[in-house]
Amino acid sequence: MQKHWNLLCIGVFVLFLAACAPESPQHFFEQAVLNTNLVNDFDPKSFGRTLEQNTIEYPDIPSSKKKGDEAQEVVKMKILTSERALENIKKLSANDDETKAIKENSIALFEMVIPVYKNEYMQYAKLCDTKGSAEEKAAILTKIEQNYAPKVYQQLDALYQKGKVYAEKNDIEVNWGR
Repeated sequence: MQKHWNLLCIGVFVLFLAACAPESPQHFFEQAVLNTNLVNDFDPKSFGRTLEQNTIEYPDIPSSKKKGDEAQEVVKMKILTSERALENIKKLSANDDETKAIKENSIALFEMVIPVYKNEYMQYAKLCDTKGSAEEKAAILTKIEQNYAPKVYQQLDALYQKGKVYAEKNDIEVNWGR
């Protein structure tokens, strides 16, 4: 019995140490910088096209028959994954000015895009699903392009610049692809 108790105490102690250990630079980078891949398709032309393509039915292909909410489901999934990423970023430890700046930038980015997904992109998705007019859809995409996209791209670029310095400093290999 004493042996089991000792093993249990050791196990709890090890878990406690693991929980208190700071994130590795790699983990911090993955959460705060690489998770922004979730919003790389924020561009209204790109994401709008994706939503449109999810609503296309082909008369000769019965399996392409749609339920009528496909585009909305894509947006809901984007919102869910973005909110989850934001939660994880907020939990990160930021122990110095560099990591604080990266964390703040990443949080600001997600807090900027999530409302656009919930509002404008969801409106657009509903129009796609209900075969709304091209004019209405174009107006929404234009609004996103003019009112939100420049700020999002600015946040994204600033984060990538900080991320590149952080990755180099911590010997994290990254293919930026941009």
